[in-house]
Amino acid sequence: MKTFARVFLFVLPLLLAGCETTMQRIAACKAGDWKTIGYDDGLAGKAADFAERKEFCDAHNDDKAKAGDAAAADYKAGWAQGNWNLWAALGEQDGGKGLPSQFSARVADPKADKVPLNPEAYDSGWAKGNSEYWRRLGLQEGTAGKSLQQKDANRRNAEASQLRFDEMAYSDGWHAGNRAFWQDAGMNDAHNGIPDSEFRQRAANARAAGVLVQDEAYHAAWNAEIINYWRNLGAADAVSGKDFGMRRKEAQQKGLKIYESDYRQAWEGRLADYWREAGADDGYGRPFQLEERMASAARDGVFVIPRTRELYTAAWEEQNAKYCVPELAFEQGRRNAGMVVEGCRPELRNQLKHAYLSGQDFEEASARYNQAVADVNDLSDRLHDAYRRLNRLEREIRDNLANKDRPVNDETAKQERRREQERRELAEHIQRMERQLDEARRWADRHQMQMQRLRREIYLN
Repeated sequence: MKTFARVFLFVLPLLLAGCETTMQRIAACKAGDWKTIGYDDGLAGKAADFAERKEFCDAHNDDKAKAGDAAAADYKAGWAQGNWNLWAALGEQDGGKGLPSQFSARVADPKADKVPLNPEAYDSGWAKGNSEYWRRLGLQEGTAGKSLQQKDANRRNAEASQLRFDEMAYSDGWHAGNRAFWQDAGMNDAHNGIPDSEFRQRAANARAAGVLVQDEAYHAAWNAEIINYWRNLGAADAVSGKDFGMRRKEAQQKGLKIYESDYRQAWEGRLADYWREAGADDGYGRPFQLEERMASAARDGVFVIPRTRELYTAAWEEQNAKYCVPELAFEQGRRNAGMVVEGCRPELRNQLKHAYLSGQDFEEASARYNQAVADVNDLSDRLHDAYRRLNRLEREIRDNLANKDRPVNDETAKQERRREQERRELAEHIQRMERQLDEARRWADRHQMQMQRLRREIYLN
């Protein structure tokens, strides 16, 4: 699997290079930036071939002056940089995976036989990737609360794998991770309401394990998060029947710092939201029931605050204004859903009742209209079929009369009389259906006009 990964990472740039279309090459020629053209070739793993590129561009570019004397030098400089970046990227990939140099394996790959080699670039990229690998590992182990002495074990493992150990990179990463470890500890303690005095025990345990202690990082994170702890606590207590007095006693018992103003601000803010939400919920189709809600506040685990009446009333009135409109009553009537008009202002109730009933009538008229339209369509189809039959019969009669060779006897006379009788009956049938179709259309128009009137008159009392 490792061999496959190495081959894939090498072949990938070549595959991407093969995706370069003729149009892209022509566009590059027209741009005339030979340094970029060379760079793209080098990065794609192509050999430096200015002559081929110039020949192609001369064939597709009217302005051949752009491929002058300086073009070859620009192409060469760009190609060198692209080739360097290609190999440096490959080296950085290998080094970043914690692998020893894979340059020999890449060169030995038969799919890479045409890629110009650049061992210096590969080594430069590999060194960068190797440093980043050890920096990441140091960060990971420092964040996990491991001792810096872990680097000795890592050095031994690296030597066993013939991998260069970058002690400076590892130490840089570990110190950053160690700081993150203490920041996380401080934040988590504060988030869970654990007093910062817990740090003393944490520090003692860390020193015993050979872990560097960062007092400032822990306390900075703890002090920043403890404010959020009291705010979150206040917001939660506001709707669970708890108040600051209970929390202050608990904090004093634990030796936890108290932030009363932040708690109370969040506590009151959550209650303000609660009463605003309650008013909005009741306002949309429920009666004004502030007094009942205030009376049951303690049982519901909430508190009445000085702004309760103001917040509830404003939200109730806003939602009630959206609920108590003829358009909604009309739609509720159409769906035959409930409409609590008693919760609306007295002067609107008759109008809303009328709109609601109009919505119900609208649905009945809509059903009749749809039936009338279905009748119109059915009669139209039947009438069309009858006309087709009549035309066919009349054509047969004309053809028979025009036939000079037809026999004239009692049987043929009987057939002609039968056809003529059928034609008269079919014509009468068509006349009846046309009258029925006209009537069905009139009914459809009446029902449609009734629907329009019902919708138009929903604002009447």
